[in-house]
Amino acid sequence: MKIKFLPLIAVLFAATSIMTSCLDNDVEQITYTSETSITGFSLGTLHIDRVGKDKDGKDSAYVDTLDCSNYPFTINQLTREIENKDSLPYGTHIDKVITNVTYDAGILVYKPKGAEKDTLWTSTDSIDFSGDTYCTSTNKNSPIEFKVWAYSNAIGQAYKVKINVHQQIPDTIAWKKFDNSFSNGNLSKQKAVYANGKVYVFGENAGTHIEYSDVSDDNPKPWVKITDNVPADIDTYSATACAGYIYFLAGTNKQLYKLDANSNEITFVNTETFEMLIGGNDIKSELYAVKEGEKGKKSGIYKENTWTEDANSFTLFPVGKPFFSNTTTASYNNDITTTIALCNNPTDNDTTALVFNRISSDNKWEERIQNLPLPNLENVTMIYYDGKLYAFGGKSKKPEVKPFSQFYCSTDNGLCWRPVTECMAFPAEVPDTKNPNREYINFPDLYDTHQGNYSCAVTPKLENGTSRGNFIWIVWEDGSICRGRINRLGFTPKW
Repeated sequence: MKIKFLPLIAVLFAATSIMTSCLDNDVEQITYTSETSITGFSLGTLHIDRVGKDKDGKDSAYVDTLDCSNYPFTINQLTREIENKDSLPYGTHIDKVITNVTYDAGILVYKPKGAEKDTLWTSTDSIDFSGDTYCTSTNKNSPIEFKVWAYSNAIGQAYKVKINVHQQIPDTIAWKKFDNSFSNGNLSKQKAVYANGKVYVFGENAGTHIEYSDVSDDNPKPWVKITDNVPADIDTYSATACAGYIYFLAGTNKQLYKLDANSNEITFVNTETFEMLIGGNDIKSELYAVKEGEKGKKSGIYKENTWTEDANSFTLFPVGKPFFSNTTTASYNNDITTTIALCNNPTDNDTTALVFNRISSDNKWEERIQNLPLPNLENVTMIYYDGKLYAFGGKSKKPEVKPFSQFYCSTDNGLCWRPVTECMAFPAEVPDTKNPNREYINFPDLYDTHQGNYSCAVTPKLENGTSRGNFIWIVWEDGSICRGRINRLGFTPKW
């Protein structure tokens, strides 16, 4: 029996196939992503504590606003950690934070501080990031966590968010006192220099002495007296660090010696005699000195065992004063250096300290005519620190300045000296009767207690590629030490 409808059935199947094909083309397949990454994180405007001056010139605290949108946050997609490497300024409030977050498709949830469950995040949420979040279910402290909940119902691994805020005022200098003692008793007429992780002090006590303290780990070790080959009658004020050595004058004729900062070995350098050492130029490995000649004092350069007298010799350096010098390269030519030397003015009625200038291309010294002069401080000290020249010391009669009352700063090679009025200062704390065991530091009292006998050295930021801490070391008559550093110079780089 023949099936008469077979062709018709075949046609119907063909048509169905065609229709199915057309219908398949009209069906849109939707696949929901399972990506659960946070791709961007930033902050809005936050509050910050500040200190200003009121109408009477007194410190006055107030709350300001700070735009934090430009503080970058790094997102570690492997560890799922989000934080700002560059900490927010000291005093920034992070208890009410508006966040801006970009993430893969889906919804974003977070666990508020102290909450047990996640909550939906919105861009207007004010989140408390202060301190750690305590979770009672786990009995643990943990940072605020964000999670992305994808449309596919996949829940991503939590991102831990940490907002770093400076815990110290960056530009404020912090001090610590160490009760070290010289092995040879009190030392007067001190000159301190730094070399190779050690602070060396040259001083007098029934003769002249050299002692050093190892500060390579930022904490001063007990003083060690150098005894081998130490000449008699050291000119303690002549101690000058240059090119890995400490040069000084000794003997009745003031001959030149050098101390190796690696081995502490002292060697005789040359039979030539000098009147004084003004400073050293590490960049050019040369000493600046003064010799007493037939026609008076002559300035010049001592380099590679050779003395070269200046063509225009300078004769106005005062005798019997410690000189403090610093050398920098010119911004326009690395082959040209500028050396600034400073000392106390011995003229009683002169109100200005002496500043001298030497440019290597000129090979001559000149007295610096100061536009904003440095007061003629007793026992004045000059240091190069944080890219600037700082000076400080004892009292000044006119203008009246009390001992160790403040720093003076110069950013133009000793042309102008401005008193530092904020952040960087010498503390003058007084004992608290309610906290008798609390450590306090009073620099004016220390200066008076030690009869004005002190010296100062500075550790550089880097020495032979090794960090040296950026510390200021002030050594007192008895060997006790005050260590200071601008807080930001001790911050660990995070980038």
